[in-house]
Amino acid sequence: MEGDSGKVSPLMGEDEFKASCAKEMALLALMEKTGYNMVQENGQRKYGGPPPGWEGPPPPRGCEVFVGKIPRDMYEDKLVPLFERAGRIYEFRLMMEFSGENRGYAFVMYTNREAAQRAIQMLDNYEIRPGKFIGVCVSLDNCRLFVGSIPKEKRKDEIMEEMKKVYTPLPPHTHPTLRKHTHSIFLLIINNNMMFVTSQ
Repeated sequence: MEGDSGKVSPLMGEDEFKASCAKEMALLALMEKTGYNMVQENGQRKYGGPPPGWEGPPPPRGCEVFVGKIPRDMYEDKLVPLFERAGRIYEFRLMMEFSGENRGYAFVMYTNREAAQRAIQMLDNYEIRPGKFIGVCVSLDNCRLFVGSIPKEKRKDEIMEEMKKVYTPLPPHTHPTLRKHTHSIFLLIINNNMMFVTSQ
């Protein structure tokens, strides 16, 4: 470390190293407690899929929920126990940055549809930290797209103009009213082309 010791600074500071070790230990403890495996690939970290002792095909359509607005420094050791309250998890996929932070969203597949519906009822708009609320909705085959971290100064007309660069909007009268300033929206994508602003 730099300073009075005169030693060369390592790539990672001591505090960062300790925090990284604590995160790794928490994840290892979760896997040991539950018996689930965890692997990171293609920008996502998969927990489970299938869970220990699972036999047969994966759960049917309608068993997965999308989770948005997750604090970037929150991980499976906190999220999995929260989402297990709704039912048995088949697979938890947390989207990850190369930096090691999460991307602010995840997908949770339950072993049955009832648990997925319970998760939406229990955890949509749940205050996960003081002043931080997560969004939970059904995940349907990549038809719904979450757009988060929209700069506060962006107006609704500016947001719509940006979306039009990628998708053709449905008629304006079909869109719900956006607040003057919004920080996240959901888009319903139809035939990989048309869009409909659905919430936030």
